[in-house]
Amino acid sequence: MERDRFPHVVVSGRLPPPVDGMSRVTALVLDRLTERLRGRGGVEVADLSPGWNGGGLGYHRRKIGRVLGAMGRLAGGLRRGTDRRFYMPVDAGWGALYTAALAGTARLFGYERTLHHHSFATIAKPTWRMRLLTKVAGPDCTHVLLCPAMQLRFQRTYPAARTCMTMSNAIFTPPAPAPRPPRGGPLRIGHLSNLCDDKGLGTLFTLLRHLQLAGVDAKLVLAGPGLEQRDNAMIAAGVMAFDGAVEYRGPVGGADKAAFYRDIDVFVFPTRYRNEAQPLVLFEAMAAGVPVVAHERGCIGSDIPREGLVAQDGDFVAAALPILSAWDADREALASASEQALTRSRVAFEAGRSGLDALLDRIAGPLPVAAAAVRAKRRVAG
Repeated sequence: MERDRFPHVVVSGRLPPPVDGMSRVTALVLDRLTERLRGRGGVEVADLSPGWNGGGLGYHRRKIGRVLGAMGRLAGGLRRGTDRRFYMPVDAGWGALYTAALAGTARLFGYERTLHHHSFATIAKPTWRMRLLTKVAGPDCTHVLLCPAMQLRFQRTYPAARTCMTMSNAIFTPPAPAPRPPRGGPLRIGHLSNLCDDKGLGTLFTLLRHLQLAGVDAKLVLAGPGLEQRDNAMIAAGVMAFDGAVEYRGPVGGADKAAFYRDIDVFVFPTRYRNEAQPLVLFEAMAAGVPVVAHERGCIGSDIPREGLVAQDGDFVAAALPILSAWDADREALASASEQALTRSRVAFEAGRSGLDALLDRIAGPLPVAAAAVRAKRRVAG
């Protein structure tokens, strides 16, 4: 039958809103799949987002309804031909059971299955839910991880996940065309995240104090929302206590985010978050030519230059202080670190693009070769 020549793809997952790393990746994959399969297949969307992140009875009631609807779409695909594909990001926590239910349904109905993992939570603390998911999804299911280190640890923890590949979140951060010129003045260290203790908010103020005691003219530029009331109180206290050496810009986006990266010299990320995976802010900083100093958690160890890595259990302030002091004293060395960050960003972006192309090939098959190109190749060969 004519319809059997073309793949039928079902994409199931959370799409914006709300906007987070997972929903952004899902939206990107959906957009590229739709473009790739235009005229030679179809993409059906089963949006699982209840419209907000969280829990509670109302959230799960609506989520279950959407999961049942997605199962119906998978069943309906049986009428679309024999080439059926299924792509889904993996929910964290108890949401892994929703993913398992849909992956199992897709397997039952003969879909090729691709599951995209965005969290280190089930690697940092293995769970029976993820063991169940990897078994239900089947040995021929492809699991997509964020970096080679994450893939290695995932497969060690869950041996049922036999087929894996990687795709970096760097795909969202095209690098700047040129390095940043060196500049003088205070050393401006920046931090952008959901501001809280797990992301190192208190450590940033301690680092700033130690820099000042070491005679470094430094300023701290903070951006992002305080996660809780106590975090907002800590930010306000820091702005007052450091008498002009702390600048708080609040939540930023678009031009304001670009200005934040343009105005800082070093991005500092002393995260202690146990489930840290692959923070987009590190790619954003390097893409702007800003060197990074960060704790080695999740994929961070393979994403940033080793010069800026602090051991996961190391004393962040003690390790970062000599690095920042040296860059303050030698602005040419800081400019060199900026060039290195930009180079790393370019490599990561190209790797992200290659990973996305490989993922699209896995889900929808390779792009068809134009007939003209085939004829030209044959003429050369002959």
